[in-house]
Amino acid sequence: MSTLVDILAEVIAIVKDDSGKLTNPDDYETGISAALMEYSRIKPLPVIDDIYGDGTSQVNLPAGWTPEFSVVRSIEYPIGDFPPTVLDEEDYYITDRSGIVTLNFTLAATDRVRVTYTMLRTADDIPDIDLHAFCQLAAAHSLETLANAYTQTGDSTINADVVNYRTKSGEFASRAKQLRTLYKEHMGIKGDDTTPAATVVTDLGMNYPGGSDRLTHPRWARKNR
Repeated sequence: MSTLVDILAEVIAIVKDDSGKLTNPDDYETGISAALMEYSRIKPLPVIDDIYGDGTSQVNLPAGWTPEFSVVRSIEYPIGDFPPTVLDEEDYYITDRSGIVTLNFTLAATDRVRVTYTMLRTADDIPDIDLHAFCQLAAAHSLETLANAYTQTGDSTINADVVNYRTKSGEFASRAKQLRTLYKEHMGIKGDDTTPAATVVTDLGMNYPGGSDRLTHPRWARKNR
């Protein structure tokens, strides 16, 4: 698995900033933090926690629950059945986005539920298979910061300097776009989409060699469906 030190080293190597505008690790860590938010929306960290009741119908989710981001994927109760017994969505609801779940039954203090939910990822939670692509995304954020820095640089009285600033900004923005494209290709994200495609529906339209129709599923029947 990844570490912040490893990610930071790779991002710095990808950016290769010779302008001196990203002068310390904090500048790059800002880009890494932005990339963690973006990556987590595509692939949030799944977490499983057992939570004891308190004699009421309410359950407080763990501290890892992130308001406005985390989602409950399932609640298992009772624990230990095989296959697991999972509550229907009608059996609970999120009372408070800060992390309170209300069940349609009372949970004794000696009993517990097993909750599967999602969390934001940290630098230590990036799987090896996505690590390089994630670093490309973090580098893209850092390069966008560089592009903005040059864009906001005041115009010089020397026209050549003005052109140089604008050229640098364009170069950094172009590299950021290329890295973001590589990240999206790895994650299976197409174009301007923010999430990978789940399924694709298509008509295979397969016929026998020579163009003859099928015996049990002829073309006319398939077209009328």
